[in-house]
Amino acid sequence: MQPEAFAWLGAGLAIGLAALGTGIGIGLLAAKSVEAAARQPEAVPQIQKLMILGIAFIEALCLYALLIAFTLTGKTSAPPIRSDPFGADGVEAPVPLESSTTE
Repeated sequence: MQPEAFAWLGAGLAIGLAALGTGIGIGLLAAKSVEAAARQPEAVPQIQKLMILGIAFIEALCLYALLIAFTLTGKTSAPPIRSDPFGADGVEAPVPLESSTTE
C-alpha cells in the first residue's frame, strides 16, 4: 500500500471519528441541559450560557480534526486537475493502458 493511501485513510478516520464524537457530545449536552432546565427553571439563563460554551469547545475539537485531515491530504501528491477533458488546455491526454488479452 502506498504511503499516500495511509494519509487519505488517516484523514478520513480523523474527520469521521471526530464528527461522530461531536454529534454524540452535543446530543448528550443538549439532553442534560434540557433536563437541568426542567428541574430548575429559574437557572435557565446560567444553563444556557454553559451549554453554549460547551458546544463551542466540542465543535473546536471537530475543527481540529478537519485541520488535521487537510494537513494529511495536503502532504499527498495528487495528479493535476484538468480543466478540459479533451486536451485543449495544453495538458496531454492520458495514454490508455493496453489490454493484456492476446488474440
